[in-house]
Amino acid sequence: MSGPRLDPRRLHVFTDFDGTITDRDSLVFLIERLGGGRRHLETAARRQRDGRLSLRREIESNMRTIRAPWNEAIALLRAHVHLDPAFPACAAWCATHGVPLTVLSGGFAEIVALYLDAATFPGVDVFANTLHPDERGWRCVFRDRSDAGHDKAEAVREARRQGRYTIFVGDGISDREAAAVADEVFAKPPLAAWCRQQAIPCREIRSFADVVGSLDARVAVTD
Repeated sequence: MSGPRLDPRRLHVFTDFDGTITDRDSLVFLIERLGGGRRHLETAARRQRDGRLSLRREIESNMRTIRAPWNEAIALLRAHVHLDPAFPACAAWCATHGVPLTVLSGGFAEIVALYLDAATFPGVDVFANTLHPDERGWRCVFRDRSDAGHDKAEAVREARRQGRYTIFVGDGISDREAAAVADEVFAKPPLAAWCRQQAIPCREIRSFADVVGSLDARVAVTD
């Protein structure tokens, strides 16, 4: 067992979507295939790193380069972007133990819904931005006025204010603030590297199998 013992009655699991639940970032994939391409992505990412572009504006700029029909995007996503095979087991584990499971996406609810339909994942809450495909360029409606467009950390803080022990699973830039305030972090390599730089304890993972294994081992001790 690695980490503190856990009481499932107090747990709340939060997770990023793109690159965490999925095997690749759906937005990057769509921009590469249907939008401005890798050169545009690299230019926008460099401006964001240099502080000349907020993450919110980077996403907005990238998505505006897509003018393809939504149905074309759906077909490509379903063919090339896949769920982590271990995620359904994580969702089932949370449901069995009565643990809230919330997806905090810096991407879009319309894309998340293609993978996490309510019938298959009835206990999973999704907080994400909204997407409006448009032949003049896809438009984004963000959840809030933060620089990221969706302040994931606020949902984690609210759960902690309610007395929950918060678990956060993530991989990228939009996950950093949430990782900084969660009680416990499971991170794929890019986020894990940032956590180490910031002296934020985390467990580096390859898939949700690592998350379920860790949680189950520690909850089982208290049963």
